[in-house]
Amino acid sequence: MRQSKEKKFEKIYSEYKDAVFGICVMYLRDFQLAEDAAQETFIKVLKKLSSLKNEEKTKAWITEVTINVCRDRLRHKSRREIPSDNVPHSLESGNNDVELSLGDAIARLSPKLRECVILYYYQNFSQIEIARLLKIPQTTVAYRLKEAKARLKELLKEDLR
Repeated sequence: MRQSKEKKFEKIYSEYKDAVFGICVMYLRDFQLAEDAAQETFIKVLKKLSSLKNEEKTKAWITEVTINVCRDRLRHKSRREIPSDNVPHSLESGNNDVELSLGDAIARLSPKLRECVILYYYQNFSQIEIARLLKIPQTTVAYRLKEAKARLKELLKEDLR
């Protein structure tokens, strides 16, 4: 028996609302922008729910919609700098200085490196899944993750000095 669109959406919303908001916070580094982006993501999900044919790919599909919404927010709002001071401490991994500096360091990465880090380390996507989501070769994903690690290491060393 096929679920109604409303029931399907409620299930998706309850299962993915925290993950979507988490991606938005990590990507945009602004609590209010993240709330708006998460809301916009679910509006788009509701409108395009009929295009989801394979329910096993729900997480990847919602993640792709979320990333596109965040990219649009950054592009259309002419956001040159992503603030890190508007992220509530409770949304970070913890409250100690090292973990907070990691969040700040991730915010300083280029958007391409940052999205790979978020998808790989925070959303637990494999490199192959990230490549499909971002429509780039897997080798590019591996390269971006390697570059991100090197850049984060530099930034954190600077921060500890």
